[in-house]
Amino acid sequence: MENDTHESKIDVRIIVQGLDVAQMVSKAVGNIQLENDYNIIVSSIIPTTELSIVKKVAKGADIILIGSYGRDETYNVLYNELKTDFNNIGLFDYNNIIIEDESIDFNLAQKEILNSIIKSTLSYSLNLINIHTLENKLMKVTHNYNNLLDDYNQVIKENEVFSRENKELLEDIDHVKSEFSAFKLRYEDIYSRNILEVFDLNELWQDTFRQELNNEEQIVIATNNFKPENVIVGQGYIAAQSKQDAVDWLKIIRTALIFMEDNEKDLKEDLDEVKESKPPEVLDDYEVPNSFENFWD
Repeated sequence: MENDTHESKIDVRIIVQGLDVAQMVSKAVGNIQLENDYNIIVSSIIPTTELSIVKKVAKGADIILIGSYGRDETYNVLYNELKTDFNNIGLFDYNNIIIEDESIDFNLAQKEILNSIIKSTLSYSLNLINIHTLENKLMKVTHNYNNLLDDYNQVIKENEVFSRENKELLEDIDHVKSEFSAFKLRYEDIYSRNILEVFDLNELWQDTFRQELNNEEQIVIATNNFKPENVIVGQGYIAAQSKQDAVDWLKIIRTALIFMEDNEKDLKEDLDEVKESKPPEVLDDYEVPNSFENFWD
């Protein structure tokens, strides 16, 4: 996999004289970011001009840079030995990186390497693509085509599914439209009917009487027994034609509650006295109903 990646990039080999220059060139190459910016890799830095070694290491390169003082004898010999129809030979000129004290300037070396590579690439760019690279590209194109074909077939299948779902959805829409028309017809006079407003029972009780509602069940029982017109109580809510109607009903219930609480003891005593004063044989005939006493049970 790594070889395939390298074969798609421009392969550069650099020939220099001595390890010290090779180390400087290696550092400069690392700072240039050739691979990310230019799709170029420097695969070898060869620290010798020994012909047998250079020919072996430089074989297969797209670009070969020869480090030399201009196009001198060393450059000419290496050029003649290494040049083929499938590579390009460039000059890495030492004269452009040496400063006044005869030392090598690192920044100039970095700039010279980059310029040399770019000039070599532009001057002989057509030779950088060999048959093997074209074959790899063809394989990739074929692979991409097959992937696209698979994607196309998958899209066809998904389109068939979407078509069926769309048909079902249209049928559902028609059904909903039919139900909506029936609903609209059924409730077209809804605004002319008496509609009950719904209020939170606890909140309305607190707002009206400034106290907590301790026994919601008593209000539900009273409402169910008396069945006031257009008033419903249950599940923590009270429904009426208006908020005032709901408040009026709660006032009636609260008054009844207060009356029951104030007179509960007297009512029980009166009932007990009646029970005690009845003769045993007629007790059942004159028994006082206890439905009022047990109304809230």
